[in-house]
Amino acid sequence: MLDEAEITRDTLLRGRVKLLQPRNGYRSSLDPVLLAGFIVPPCGRFLDIGCGNGALSFLLLAKDATATGVGVEIQPRLAELAERGRGDNGFAGRWRVTLGDVRKAGVVEAGAFDLVATNPPFRPVGTGMLPPDREKALAQHEVTLTLAEWLDVAAVALRPGGRLATIFPFDRWDELQQGIAVRGFSVARSRLVVPRAGASAGRVLVEVRRESCEARSEPSLVVHDSGGYTAEVRRMLGEDA
Repeated sequence: MLDEAEITRDTLLRGRVKLLQPRNGYRSSLDPVLLAGFIVPPCGRFLDIGCGNGALSFLLLAKDATATGVGVEIQPRLAELAERGRGDNGFAGRWRVTLGDVRKAGVVEAGAFDLVATNPPFRPVGTGMLPPDREKALAQHEVTLTLAEWLDVAAVALRPGGRLATIFPFDRWDELQQGIAVRGFSVARSRLVVPRAGASAGRVLVEVRRESCEARSEPSLVVHDSGGYTAEVRRMLGEDA
């Protein structure tokens, strides 16, 4: 068990969400905040693939008081922090975390979820520099979970009429769309994430449906302006605009 000297205690949404993070190791980024802001409630019963310390799940639970969920995390330290965080946030009755490999049979209930949400590993192995810290490597690179694998998990986990939501690198958007189409899913909504107005997209936010639907492209989400975070991102963080 991590002791207090090994963790930091952080907050989001003006203290409504509490996060326990390793002082050294993988720490949550802005991505789960942007994804939670993109997801339209109600969330129903959701699955968080690779939940880390629980940041995305906790934001969804705070956003939708009727939501319940399950997070699956392969890394013991992060799963421990998620478990402790659910108690700190008062979510013990609405959410649970499973330590395990989401790809293995029996870890995820088939057809049991209204929503699958994931901020998955972004980088294929062999691209970029693999961090020497294994916790960061597994969180950022497809060492234990590839794009095809988490799409397969989502296809099994979702109920009829369910939806998948993710944030993913824009330079892999074509690859993601191909994987979506192969599994008989349809893109319902997408939104580019740009670091500053006029810049190239770095991320894409995507909502996918099991049924056929018409895709809707939403205006780009601009992260920064001359004053720091834009008003929209500050609202997602729970700060004053």
